[in-house]
Amino acid sequence: MYTRILAVLLALALGAVLVGCAAEAPDSNGTPDVGAPGDAGGGAAGLRLANGIYDQEDGSVIALGVLEWVDLEGGFYALTGAPESEGGGTIAVINNAEEFADELEALLGKTVQVTGVRFDGASIRMAGPEIVIDSVEEISDTPGVAE
Repeated sequence: MYTRILAVLLALALGAVLVGCAAEAPDSNGTPDVGAPGDAGGGAAGLRLANGIYDQEDGSVIALGVLEWVDLEGGFYALTGAPESEGGGTIAVINNAEEFADELEALLGKTVQVTGVRFDGASIRMAGPEIVIDSVEEISDTPGVAE
């Protein structure tokens, strides 16, 4: 009898712990509200996505990495710093850099997030996937001061 009561109490306690550890409720888009890529203040501990290229459901892409100028074939801007498991090299090449020349120059050497679409035309760069970007912004790897 005591064993059954103990088992029921243990099951209830385990259920309460699982409910308490559940992810946050989805937002109006149906996705958990755990912080957007590059949102160092969002999420459980101010975490962000790892450097890489992420395809979105709407056909766009988000790429995160260190912005560098590659002096090859006339030069181009590229995001580098892929995880070592992926070779640690180029994540993406920015196809339409001339449209964002001032912003890109100011962000050289910094960790950035670019959004855009994959370039599906012909290219001479052969350095990685190319992105036609819509926006570029600096992101921080360091979360803000604890409140």
